[in-house]
Amino acid sequence: MGRHHISLSPDRGIVIIAVSGERNNSTYAQSTPDFLSFYLAQPARCILFDAVKAHCGVESPAVIEMAEACGRQMPASRIAIVGRDYSCAYSRLWRRALCQTGHDAMVFTSVAQAEVWLRTDVDADTLYVA
Repeated sequence: MGRHHISLSPDRGIVIIAVSGERNNSTYAQSTPDFLSFYLAQPARCILFDAVKAHCGVESPAVIEMAEACGRQMPASRIAIVGRDYSCAYSRLWRRALCQTGHDAMVFTSVAQAEVWLRTDVDADTLYVA
């Protein structure tokens, strides 16, 4: 059974949504309206989407469709998606769909790394030269 929890960071600058369990049409239908209602009612435009404990229960096209539908209902935002590892399809599909709907999204494997990125003005195209 999938679950979700939505909160604000202590400084109220990041909306945190943590999802767990199987993610499917039913869990999407439950969590998305809750998330959008919370997100749109406050001013922060950074999201930490913690999907470490989630697993995908639908095919890739359905994930993309759900993520794009959510992305189209949000103002332009910066979204850090935290997955179990970089090869996690669920995290990568959400990133792809959110980027296609005008958001700046990145995938991380650490909440700490995700928070650092959310609090900077570095974008996905920045190149670091040593």
